Amino acid sequence: MATKNTYRILIWVIVILVATNLSMGLSFWFHKHQDNSLAEKATEEQVQMPSEQRTRFFRDQLNLSIDQVDAFRTLNRKYNQNARQISNKLERLRVEMVEELDKNDPSQELLDSIATEIGELHKELKKETINYYLGMKSECDSAQQEKLKEIFLTVSKTKEDVSLPGRGRGFGRRRTE
Repeated sequence: MATKNTYRILIWVIVILVATNLSMGLSFWFHKHQDNSLAEKATEEQVQMPSEQRTRFFRDQLNLSIDQVDAFRTLNRKYNQNARQISNKLERLRVEMVEELDKNDPSQELLDSIATEIGELHKELKKETINYYLGMKSECDSAQQEKLKEIFLTVSKTKEDVSLPGRGRGFGRRRTE
């Protein structure tokens, strides 16, 4: 009699453990897929709305009128379109440069050409930024121009250091030396 009860108790313990494991596994699976779909949705929203976020930021920081917001939005769209094209070209050139560097006998002439083209594209990108700033500045009154200057100074003071893996610093963290 005692052995029958022991077997029944053990069977119920096993059933409970199996049910617990299954529910835990399903829970992990569900949350993993839910997190992935949320991350994809956030990425899509980020790709679709960066210009609106920037326009909203300037509207809030500079206390822009409706007409100024419309002008900023137009300037921002033009800047984003041109800057994106330049960034895509820069990315393509960087990949081409690394591929050339990886060859057994890389062509110094080709690498110099790529470096020159990257420099020209950086110059073009800076000119786009200048035109963007001047366009926004022309839409602002004197107090807004001063605040716009502060915003651009803050952005321009950020270092454009290359992130390198460092010992004890973790991969991809900025070096602040």
